[in-house]
Amino acid sequence: MRVRLKDIAADLNLSKMTISKVLRGQTDISEATKARVLKRVKELNYIPNLSASSLRTGETKTMGLILPSIGKRWLAEIAAGINRTVSAAGYSLIVCSSEEDAESEQRQVEILVSLQADALFIVSLQETSAFFDQMPKMRTTPIVFVSHMPAGTVESYVGVHEELVGWIAADHLAKSGCKRIAYLRGPRTAVGDLRANGYRRALNESGLVAHSDLVIETMSFDKDEYTRGREAMERLLSRRGRPDGVIAYTDLMAVGAMDEASRRGVRIPEEMRFAGCGDDALLCQMRIPLTSVDIGEHDLGQRAGRMALRAIGNSKDKGAQRVLVKPRLERRTSSEKAR
Repeated sequence: MRVRLKDIAADLNLSKMTISKVLRGQTDISEATKARVLKRVKELNYIPNLSASSLRTGETKTMGLILPSIGKRWLAEIAAGINRTVSAAGYSLIVCSSEEDAESEQRQVEILVSLQADALFIVSLQETSAFFDQMPKMRTTPIVFVSHMPAGTVESYVGVHEELVGWIAADHLAKSGCKRIAYLRGPRTAVGDLRANGYRRALNESGLVAHSDLVIETMSFDKDEYTRGREAMERLLSRRGRPDGVIAYTDLMAVGAMDEASRRGVRIPEEMRFAGCGDDALLCQMRIPLTSVDIGEHDLGQRAGRMALRAIGNSKDKGAQRVLVKPRLERRTSSEKAR
C-alpha cells in the first residue's frame, strides 16, 4: 500500500504541513524535527505525489525532451547537457524519441503538455511552426527548440551557427593549401543548406572555385553514413581532376571517404586532406586522426536548460530568446599541410 503524507504525520505525531515543509526544504523547522522526518521518510520509502504537489504549487518539477532518435551520440550529448542543468535545479527530465517521425513527435508534445511538464525541449522534425501555432494551450508551456527551429516559430531557440560550420572547415582546408575542395553535403534542409552556403562562401573568400562536380549528394536513407562516404569518394575518384581536400557533413561519412581513398592508394594527408563534422571522440581517433568541426552539443543542452529555467522563473518575461553557439575546429592529422 502506498505511504501517504498523512501516514507519516500520524506516525510522528506531527502535522501534514510540517512534513510538507521538511520535504520542500523550508528553513522554519528545527533540525531535530527535520532529522526525525527524513529518517522516517527513508524507512518507509515514501514517494511524493507529484500530481498533488503540482496542484498546490502550479509546477510538476518535470520537463520533457523530445529527440528524433536515441541512438546518436550528438543527441545523447544534448540530452546530457539539458539533464545536468535542470536536475541541478530540482527538475526531472522525461526523454522521448519520435523515431524520426513528425507525427510521432506531435503526439509526444501533446502527451507532455497533458502531463503538465513545466517546459519542453524539442529537437524538432517539423519544417514549419503550423503544428505549434494551432495549439493555444501550449502558449503557457515554455518551449525551447534545440539544434533545429521550425520556420516561422515564435518560441525560444538554441542552435549552432550552421553556416559557420561549413565556412570553418572550408577555410581551414583552403589555408592548408588545398585548391580543389570537395563537399559531401548533407540533407536538403535548412541546416544542410546553411552549411553548404558556408562552404561556398569560404572558397569564394579564398579565391577558389566551388566546382559543382565536387559537391556530392549523399542522402540515401537505405544506406548508412559510412557507406555513403565510401561511395561518394568512389564517384570523386572516377572523375577527372580529383580533389585535394574533402569536407564531409558528418565524421562517419568522412571516415568512409578516407577509407575508400586509402584503399585506392591516395596518401592522406599528403595528397588529400579531410575534415568532418561532429568531433566524435571515437571516430576522430581512428587510424588517421580526423580533423573535425566541434558543434558543442553538450553546451547546446546546457544553454537550453538555462533558458527554460529562466522562462519558468520569470513570469514577467516570456519573450522568445535566440542563442547561436559558435562551432570550433579541432585540427588533427587528416588535414595537416603537406611538408
